[in-house]
Amino acid sequence: MIPPGPLRRLACAALALTMFLAVTPLLADTPAHAQTAKSQTAKPQTAKPQSAKPQAAPKPAPAKKAAPAKAPAPHKTPAKSPPAPKSAPSPTAKAGPKTQVDQLKENIDLQSRRAQEQKVSLSRLTQQERALHGKLAASEDRIGTLTADIGRQEKELAAVEKRQKEIAAEHQRILDRRSAVLQDISRLMATLWPLHLQNATNRLRGLSSWEEADRRFTWLAALYASGEEKLSGLAARTSELAANMAEQDRLRADVEKKLAAINSRKDEVLKQKLELAREVQKVRAAKISQEEELSQVLATVASLQYRLKVLTSKDVGDLKGVLPWPAEGPVVVGFAPGANPPVRGIGLSLGENAPVRAVALGKVVHDDVLRGFGKVIILFHGGNFYSLYAYLSDSRVRMGQEVNQDQVLGSAGYYPAAKGAGLYFELRRHEKAVNPLEWLTARKK
Repeated sequence: MIPPGPLRRLACAALALTMFLAVTPLLADTPAHAQTAKSQTAKPQTAKPQSAKPQAAPKPAPAKKAAPAKAPAPHKTPAKSPPAPKSAPSPTAKAGPKTQVDQLKENIDLQSRRAQEQKVSLSRLTQQERALHGKLAASEDRIGTLTADIGRQEKELAAVEKRQKEIAAEHQRILDRRSAVLQDISRLMATLWPLHLQNATNRLRGLSSWEEADRRFTWLAALYASGEEKLSGLAARTSELAANMAEQDRLRADVEKKLAAINSRKDEVLKQKLELAREVQKVRAAKISQEEELSQVLATVASLQYRLKVLTSKDVGDLKGVLPWPAEGPVVVGFAPGANPPVRGIGLSLGENAPVRAVALGKVVHDDVLRGFGKVIILFHGGNFYSLYAYLSDSRVRMGQEVNQDQVLGSAGYYPAAKGAGLYFELRRHEKAVNPLEWLTARKK
């Protein structure tokens, strides 16, 4: 809390400041009047000799009479002088900002071209990514078709293998049957062979009649024919099975060949798919990198444009919320115009001899000690905007000087509210105090 004594002094000083600001438009136009107010009576006495000297050269006698007649002239000439002083020092005072503005414009053009190049590159990468996705989709379709073909060929191969197994089983059954027939024929021959030998030796002896011989011959012939028929049938079936097995082997070889070709094509398509996927990843990574770089470039352009606006804008009304802080330090006194006594600005706690800077382009209309506020500098920014910097330990500007934004005005002095080095800052519009926190750049928390 500020002691009552300083509070009363602050209230009185605020009243004095209000009265002072009521005449600051004249001070802004006539720096000579500011010096007149500062020296009270000293300057009017020196003003006459100064006005007399230019007139004393042509006519010394009428110079004193002309002095009263031309006394208002200093008031009129300063009324017209604001354009003159601003135009005269502008080549030198604004040379710095103009150079900065030119550099900012060049940087903005450069970054804008870079952003455009990034956009073109990003568009090209997007088209490339889309093309690769299209190729990937085509590869997926081909893989699906080949997979279906492989499935059909595998079914064919399974059918061929099944048929081969059936033929092999039937072939085995025929072989078993042939073995059984051969065994039957062997047993029959073992039975008939003695009869055959007997007939060959006895030459039909023991036969009672021709009919019996005929029956025996017919019976033996039938037995021989039956055995031969069975053997012939088995031989034919075996040959048929062998031919069928050969056909199945051919079909199997053909199916396996087709299956191998399809698998090979599928492997190639899968390999292409993997390569396309890697290309997509590369393009996507490049695209992400381009997007990040484009975002950074656009952010840089926005920052440069903001800086350009701050440097080129002469109307403080256009800079609400973006004015730089006059100094870096915590706020110890807040804006409270309704308090008792009212606080029409903010107070900052600063380091010893911390630099205090101008928040915008302006002209020094007051540079002197103000009771209750210590060393005070007041800047006129045009558009009825003023900024006040109080409790300074020194001043690095002079009356009537035009200053740039961020230009050092002085150093922080002792500020009672901060119990150490600090700054009291006010921002006024139409001589009415406004909340500086609404006009200064928001600080990061």
